[in-house]
Amino acid sequence: MRTLVPFVFATVATCISLSTWATERPNFIIIYVDDLGWADTAVRMMDGEPESASDFHQTPNLEALAQRGMKFSCAYAPSPTCTPSRKSIQFGKTPGRLKYTFVHDVLALERKLKWQDEVSLADIVKAADADYITAHFGKGMAGEQMKTIGYDVTDEVDGNADNGNFHGEFISLKDRTPLPENNPKRMASLEKSSTDFIREHGGRRPFFMMVSHYAVHVPHAARPDLIEKYRNLPRGKYCQDEDYLPSSEISRSRRVSHWRLQYAAMIDEVDQGLGAIVDALEKCEQTENTFIIFTSDNGGGLTPNGTLRGGKANLYEGGLRVPFVVAGPGVLRGGQCDVPIAQWDLLPTLHDYSGSDQPLPAGLDGGSLRSVFETRDGHVKRPVEGFVFHYPCYFAPPLSVIRLGDYKLMEHLLTGEQKLFNVADDYREQKNLIMQQPAKAAELKQVMTTYLASIDAEEIQEVYRARFAELERFELQARYVHTQAMRRARGDEKAIAAADERLEKDLMRFEKNREECRHAMQGKTF
Repeated sequence: MRTLVPFVFATVATCISLSTWATERPNFIIIYVDDLGWADTAVRMMDGEPESASDFHQTPNLEALAQRGMKFSCAYAPSPTCTPSRKSIQFGKTPGRLKYTFVHDVLALERKLKWQDEVSLADIVKAADADYITAHFGKGMAGEQMKTIGYDVTDEVDGNADNGNFHGEFISLKDRTPLPENNPKRMASLEKSSTDFIREHGGRRPFFMMVSHYAVHVPHAARPDLIEKYRNLPRGKYCQDEDYLPSSEISRSRRVSHWRLQYAAMIDEVDQGLGAIVDALEKCEQTENTFIIFTSDNGGGLTPNGTLRGGKANLYEGGLRVPFVVAGPGVLRGGQCDVPIAQWDLLPTLHDYSGSDQPLPAGLDGGSLRSVFETRDGHVKRPVEGFVFHYPCYFAPPLSVIRLGDYKLMEHLLTGEQKLFNVADDYREQKNLIMQQPAKAAELKQVMTTYLASIDAEEIQEVYRARFAELERFELQARYVHTQAMRRARGDEKAIAAADERLEKDLMRFEKNREECRHAMQGKTF
């Protein structure tokens, strides 16, 4: 049984019509893009920084949303990779507290951790009002089906997500049937599912919907018409990468163009999906009663990320800082907010705006964003100090990072190497202040250490041990499969050769994985 926030409702509620409830309780929509960088949209995330937007990608619907709402110059994803972020945003807790800190967290997998007893975004609004209906469409949360964490409507089929937490390449992961050309990265499917849901429920009952995109994650795929649109557009000042493929070099295969054209086309179609959602809200007269939040699960997967240093899978600003635009009832219109926020703030924010009279669950890391949504320079009250990003990763430099006030401290978990930046002024992270301000570094280190101890954070040596144990299990399984194949071969030389070749490839891959882990253990600098 799941442990949920208690549901308490007055009996008088049964006498109130659905339409009345819908006007009293706001709707919530979160559009969660995969690997979209801080500077990848046409919305300048920082007014004074031209490179905080793309002058090549076109996102008119997001621009319109920002004009009637607010953009955040300093919004953080929970993690520099997708899986931890997709868990964190659901439960209002850091990946460190949830014990899932990087893609394929071997300790979480070894311990068979589950999150069914956590209180989710869906649970929060349902606790405010049982009439809320909740939906999740798109990329799931690895290790948990979305219906098990409070979502009424999903695109799961027979209990299994069509594409789970994978990358939106196939109709079915089981048989690797590719998606049709007119539905790359399931963007058309997501548009249909989300707008159908709004048409069915908008104005009839309050709703919360999360649209979780597979775009713009690799492998890239986009509609041919949109690729051609961008092929014929001039490049802007900040889009000066290598030349695009001319039409004469387009392959007849599905690899139709240079990555930049596919990337721009994907962003365009994601933006079209946002526009379709806004149109659906307007038709059911729910625009002014709906919060729309548009953001990304981690920093950009392709560098450069505008002027930010780094990108996906590292903990510089380019890996953590993401686009964030919100519009809705009470949100200041046409503004920019520079107050740092994190996506684990969204659960208490929905709790606040849904008018819940139920207590927030224990152990949260976030606080309601209402004051900054409505005043631009408000203060977010959180139960913990600062933002701590714990990343004990076995395939990259393992780091713990804290953003507290204007400063950010980064510490290598093996070598103890530290870097300190004033990211309020030096958001490009060009000037390491560790030698000039040791007292400030010590202050941040103490806060971070206290937090990590309070959540019993994963230790890097445990992670390495779990990874080597996992590879040992993989090797034993490969050898078992080889033995079974040899028995079935019954002297068939061709079958024997195929089995030997497969085992050899597996063993080489496992040894390569071990070597990569050993290399990481040497404490490569960051």
